[in-house]
Amino acid sequence: MAAQFPLLLPASKLPPKLVVFDLDKTLIAGDSTILWTEWLYEKGLVKDPIWRQIDREMIREYDQGRLDMHAFMRKHSGAFRNIPVEMLGKLVLEFARKKISRLAYPDAKKWVKNALQAKIPMLVLSATTTFIVAPIAKTIFGIDEAIGVDLVEENGFYTGEILGTPSFQEGKVVRLKTILNARGIDISDVLFFTDSRNDLPLAEAAGFTCCVNPDPVLLAEARRRSWKILRWELPLRTKIELGQG
Repeated sequence: MAAQFPLLLPASKLPPKLVVFDLDKTLIAGDSTILWTEWLYEKGLVKDPIWRQIDREMIREYDQGRLDMHAFMRKHSGAFRNIPVEMLGKLVLEFARKKISRLAYPDAKKWVKNALQAKIPMLVLSATTTFIVAPIAKTIFGIDEAIGVDLVEENGFYTGEILGTPSFQEGKVVRLKTILNARGIDISDVLFFTDSRNDLPLAEAAGFTCCVNPDPVLLAEARRRSWKILRWELPLRTKIELGQG
């Protein structure tokens, strides 16, 4: 018998039929794209400081809600375009275990456990590249299904061009609805967790949204719409190890 899920959707007064999590700064205390770039430096695969500069520009534009995902991906992917896709897969698994696992919010894992016990399917939906998002979702959180920004692959390498609709801003709604339509689920039956203003299109469309350490724009909207505001933290010991304590 399935356990009771701790949150009912306001309109239906029923549990969600799908729980969707953003990744960066929602499930984990950090940005996996930035951390991935730093991992490439740590592994000695890149040395030019330009990749850090590109990431800094991305964060500034992302926080302002004006990031051009196609333009960013063309530049950002230059850091790994010469690395075979097969090798990237192995690098990401190591990256997830060594760099991301300790950044997982304990409360995030509790909500994942709640969904598992209630037998509610879950999905990680992120604007980070799929080859990074999917292994993190699976290895760190045990979530089998993940959607990220898909990249065109040619001759065993990623080109930096985006394949299909990027899962960013309104694109998250588009990508999610494709899955929901195939399963006969309405978007009003979805519970969504996010931290960012960039996810407002999906936050507004979902049955209910939980805002994790929300940015100022999302926080204002959460208060206006009576969305759940969550304050998640890493354990003190972890923060001290990361120099945040």
